[in-house]
Amino acid sequence: MKRLPRQVVLLGWISLLADVSGEMTAPLIPLYLTGVLGAGTVALGLVEGSAEAVVTLMKAVSGWHSDRARRRVPYIRWGYGLPVIGKAIIAAAVAWPMVGAGRVLDRLGKGLRTTPRDALLADAAPADRRGHAFGLHRAMDTAGALAGVLIAAALLSALGANATPEDAAAWRWTLGGASIAGIACWSLTFLLREVPHAEAAVEGHAPTQAPLSPAFWRSTAALTLFALGNSSDAFLLLRASETGLGAVMVILCYATFNLVYAAASLPAGRLSDRLGRAALLRAGWLMQGVAYLGFAFAREGWHCFALMALYGLAVACHEGVGKAMVADAAPRDRRGTALGIAFACMGASALVASVMAGVLWKVAGPGVALGLGLVTSMLAALVMPSRPASAR
Repeated sequence: MKRLPRQVVLLGWISLLADVSGEMTAPLIPLYLTGVLGAGTVALGLVEGSAEAVVTLMKAVSGWHSDRARRRVPYIRWGYGLPVIGKAIIAAAVAWPMVGAGRVLDRLGKGLRTTPRDALLADAAPADRRGHAFGLHRAMDTAGALAGVLIAAALLSALGANATPEDAAAWRWTLGGASIAGIACWSLTFLLREVPHAEAAVEGHAPTQAPLSPAFWRSTAALTLFALGNSSDAFLLLRASETGLGAVMVILCYATFNLVYAAASLPAGRLSDRLGRAALLRAGWLMQGVAYLGFAFAREGWHCFALMALYGLAVACHEGVGKAMVADAAPRDRRGTALGIAFACMGASALVASVMAGVLWKVAGPGVALGLGLVTSMLAALVMPSRPASAR
């Protein structure tokens, strides 16, 4: 089998290092804010809500703007550079508003880079191996996430840190270490090159942009509907803790998810090139719905480890494959716009999903809250076209 283009592999390494940096920070923010800095849950909600709102908005704007500019690399470079500064601010924070500022800057970078990066990945990959390319990218990205979680846990354990103001220095050293991985990631972006368009824009005239197809809109509708039941992983971790797992075991349970996700993403992407995106997406969505329902009724710790493995396999089957499907259905000159629209719709839907899950959990219990995921998975599988048109 032919190798994937150098650009695709380089983007994989960049994402791997970025996720090492990101997962050394993100899981620690709640404890850092509430335990070390003494902030309340309202402050935590403001910080995370603002951060996710910025990501959702910027994914749409950056994709559209990169199409207009016919350039992807500057957005990617700034998108990986800003989080280095954001994480440094978080590490140096003495009060929760500083963490909020750092977190928003970090998420601004993520929103700025994600859509142009995925558009560049789709531009660089051969059309008949686009699933393979996205699968490799998700595998490397998730391997970085797994490494980041384990590194952060090891550092805090070695420093003997608890989530208390007295251990603030240890937490700052750990969070500061994330910036080092971020600098390495940002440095690699200077090796990226634009993928030239086949048709150059006529000087003095704006490029003519093809309309987005009905297949794109129907695919996006299906992805958005699925996201309406795709609530935060925090709810699954909460269920794991309710079965009696301690903090370290909960982290290892989450690591199991990342391990399976990383291992299965590349085979799933390659399989989608052969069997079609629809088959893999439906399988992934239904597996995730079953995993969610399983968590609702889990009673033993080992149940959670098995369900996290199933959840990792499910996400491997739909995450990168869904991006490849959107890229397939979008014209080349509107690929950034198309991915941005899809990401924004899914992001907004996922925010609603987490709010609904929290309310349903409190009012009706975890069975109803997590069971919603199975319902939306089944509905999304029905809405999605069996053979989305490809714009190549």
